[in-house]
Amino acid sequence: MTLLQRLPTIRSKLSSVIVFAVGLTILLVLLILGEVLEVFQIRDHVWEILLAGALGAGISLVISRWVARGLTQPLRDMAVAARKMEAGDYSQRVVTDSRDEVGRLAVAFNRMSSELESLERLRRDLVANVSHELKTPISALRAHLENLLDGVEDPDPETLQIMLTQSERLGRLVDELLELSRLESGDVPLDREHVALAPLVTQVLSEIEVARSDRGVRLDDAVPRDLPPVFADRERVHQVLFNLLDNAVRFTPTGGLVTVTASAHNGSIDVAVADTGPGIAAEHLPRVFERFYRVDASRSRDDGGTGIGLAIARSVVEAHGGRIWAESEPGGGSTFTFELPLAPSTQWGRRP
Repeated sequence: MTLLQRLPTIRSKLSSVIVFAVGLTILLVLLILGEVLEVFQIRDHVWEILLAGALGAGISLVISRWVARGLTQPLRDMAVAARKMEAGDYSQRVVTDSRDEVGRLAVAFNRMSSELESLERLRRDLVANVSHELKTPISALRAHLENLLDGVEDPDPETLQIMLTQSERLGRLVDELLELSRLESGDVPLDREHVALAPLVTQVLSEIEVARSDRGVRLDDAVPRDLPPVFADRERVHQVLFNLLDNAVRFTPTGGLVTVTASAHNGSIDVAVADTGPGIAAEHLPRVFERFYRVDASRSRDDGGTGIGLAIARSVVEAHGGRIWAESEPGGGSTFTFELPLAPSTQWGRRP
């Protein structure tokens, strides 16, 4: 450990360096003037030399302390902010006008604080939303069980079916949360292969017709049959399509239309699911892929939605190296589009 490393603060280190440099400079100047140039005899002016060195060191010490205070103020502010962040307060920011390395460090610190604050807010929202979503089916099951125990209700098929539906909803929510967690952590490997989208879209549309036959929504398959295959996990792409189509059908009024289209460009294929529903306001679009986010907070999920289907779709698409986005206008319907990479051109002929 060097002598400078033993000093406790940057100010003391900077002051020591400046005082040493000034003292050494004065000594060298006097030696050169006295011994080399023979301007005066050093032995006749020892006290004057010592006094000049002391004055120079003292003045440099005062100036260095003043300069160091301004240089290290952002660092001290960051230390205070870091201690508060350690206690859970992520709203701390460091204010500085400096453009040097310390200023850039402060900017990076503020960016980190902002991201941590955002993550903490998302964590709290997630805990609150999960608690709310789990509480709803659990409360319904508990109410029916208490009624059965008290003899208020009879264990008839209708009551048991209601309880089964709530338990299935609870299980589905837990399964999707676990799956989303695995997807976001990268624990789910992708079984990539050459996937022809046209027959896959047809298959998913037929499943949606059966699952949502009571909605009275028309489904239109406008995917070209000659599209080249994508290089993706078939089951995961099926999951994305099902989630998007199910979401579109649930938010489209009776008599509405949901259309699936696809096109190839720039080494990828864009798949779009468009509906004729009420649309989404611009301020909600950036958040529609968040877990449990509701465009209409008053709308319930009694129709089976868990609120994380779009979040799963985003995680799957991003795991494939693609992206997903939403476009909408209030009253003009919504379009959800995702892109997937094309299969290598040399292997297009080997379609599944």
